[in-house]
Amino acid sequence: MKSIVVAYDMERTIGRDNDIPWAGKIPADMRHFKELTEGTSVIMGRNTWDSIPEAYRPLPRRQNIVVSLTQQAFKGALAAQSLEEAFSLAEHEIMVIGGAQIYAQALPLVDRVYATEINTHTEGGDTFFPELPSAEWYVDEAEMHLPEGKNLLPYNFFTYLRHDPLES
Repeated sequence: MKSIVVAYDMERTIGRDNDIPWAGKIPADMRHFKELTEGTSVIMGRNTWDSIPEAYRPLPRRQNIVVSLTQQAFKGALAAQSLEEAFSLAEHEIMVIGGAQIYAQALPLVDRVYATEINTHTEGGDTFFPELPSAEWYVDEAEMHLPEGKNLLPYNFFTYLRHDPLES
């Protein structure tokens, strides 16, 4: 199964200035991301790779695959020139982890989206995740969380599944 893992705010902002606007404000989301992606093949674009602090890349206990049109090497990761090539290199369950261009390419090809919705508004957000049309996607699981402890913002975990075309 191929999945997307994404976190976005109320306007579907996923980034600002090649950074995650709520970084460090919701440790539970990072734990959730880790639980979902450990032992999988994580596929990301070059900007997402570059946004990960060097000390944390490649992401441990995951096969890291970076999609980039350049012939650039990525220490500890495989390089692919297309999403299709990245899929073919994957040795484990596929988790697409960003950024916006990779999400847009992957969305028609995945069966599941793990989304963290951060209940905030990001000033100056410049990167967004597309809407999931209800005709194509439904919420399979939802988990609501209020700010508590080190988690400074309210957030929700959603698992979206693609509707089975045979059920339409």
